Amino acid sequence: MAKPQANTKDSNNTIIFALIGLVAIMIAVTAVNTWLLLDTRTTAMSALAGNMPAAERVREPVFVKIEPFTVNLRSDQFGPRLLYTGMTLEVQDGDTRQTLVDNMPQVRSRLLVMLSGLDAENISTTDGKTELAEHIKVRLSESYANSTAEIEIFEVLFTEFIVQ
Repeated sequence: MAKPQANTKDSNNTIIFALIGLVAIMIAVTAVNTWLLLDTRTTAMSALAGNMPAAERVREPVFVKIEPFTVNLRSDQFGPRLLYTGMTLEVQDGDTRQTLVDNMPQVRSRLLVMLSGLDAENISTTDGKTELAEHIKVRLSESYANSTAEIEIFEVLFTEFIVQ
């Protein structure tokens, strides 16, 4: 009869070790979660304070609205065509926005000259609009007469676009 007591003792020891192991795992998981939470809070606080490297900061969108205008397109088989378009530019920062606003006559002139040579059929397609947006980014990123600031345009957003 002594043998059943030995098995009971071994069973009790196994249960105790399992409970100790379970508690150790729970402590480790809690420690990791706490560390991750603190790391996330530190990162968020650094971002709010502006202490993060520029590459890691979340960029707030800065927009420049270009009022709608109409331009004559290249004539085709249907005769003279018109483009009525409005757009918004997403730029790098408030300084870039101000440079574009201060130079809006040049911005609009560059757009009018560039758009007037386009084919209506090409810019009416999705690919044509995407290609046009890329050309606009390049053209409007060139320097302006009264500014040496570097212009970076992230995106050209067409807000109105009618070809007739």
